[in-house]
Amino acid sequence: MSRQPTTTDELRAHVEHTREELGHTVEALAHKTDVKARARQKAEEVRQRAGTHRTALTGTAVTTVGVIAALVWLTWRPRKPARTGRTWSR
Repeated sequence: MSRQPTTTDELRAHVEHTREELGHTVEALAHKTDVKARARQKAEEVRQRAGTHRTALTGTAVTTVGVIAALVWLTWRPRKPARTGRTWSR
């Protein structure tokens, strides 16, 4: 345990320190009891995370659609007849 202040200056410093601690405690309690502000803060965090994920998912989706479109085009495109080098004559 800390020793007790003995001089007036020490007592004043101790009181000032105690007031600061009490002020921090009151601020923390006020923040905890402000449900509306905490809900807004949490909603903003969720929105930011969703935006980050949405951007990543959009990029992935565009890439996937591009690959599928290329595969479909390669599969269904009209093909030229193969050249055999032979000529047909009668």
